[in-house]
Amino acid sequence: MHRKADLDSTAFNPKVKLPYQLRVKDFELAMQDVYDFFHDVNELLLDRGLHRLDDMLRPAAMSGMISDMLTASMSSKEFDRIMGQALQVKPKDGKPKKAVKAKTTKKKRAAR
Repeated sequence: MHRKADLDSTAFNPKVKLPYQLRVKDFELAMQDVYDFFHDVNELLLDRGLHRLDDMLRPAAMSGMISDMLTASMSSKEFDRIMGQALQVKPKDGKPKKAVKAKTTKKKRAAR
């Protein structure tokens, strides 16, 4: 059994103002879903003598996959209504007035 990564909730900015009634806790839960996914997949791969998924993917592919997973995790929970309404409302220029951006990095504590 491989050690499961723990989420460091102190790395989140508790004073951040988030749009669409989101909370910092919502991001913590979505990140925990991603951690759980990688733990399960990597354990399966390593048990079969293969490399970890994050070692097999190119960084750009990994970043895109994590962003998609975070978005899916957040929208699949109680945020369907909120995010669905927010994504349907677009100003005339087509750009949302408020946005939530997910950043990924391999550096420890760099994405604040």
